[in-house]
Amino acid sequence: MRRAGHPGPGTVPRWRFDPTPTGFVLELDESWDADREHWTCREMFRADISEEGITQLSVYCTGDWDATLRAKHAAAVTLIRP
Repeated sequence: MRRAGHPGPGTVPRWRFDPTPTGFVLELDESWDADREHWTCREMFRADISEEGITQLSVYCTGDWDATLRAKHAAAVTLIRP
């Protein structure tokens, strides 16, 4: 899913996987280079699982951020963690 959504090759420098009572939550940071720019995004996937496999899937994404948007965000927000 990640590879289909962005030009490759990209990297996932940070990720976190947490099981839940009904499935899991996966959070990741992604970065890649395209069109002479370095891009990043943050995504979160929440899945419910049954014997049939994944029965519900929600995907949340910040959208693709270039250097200008990352700088604007850094000037306005102090993150608890990077």
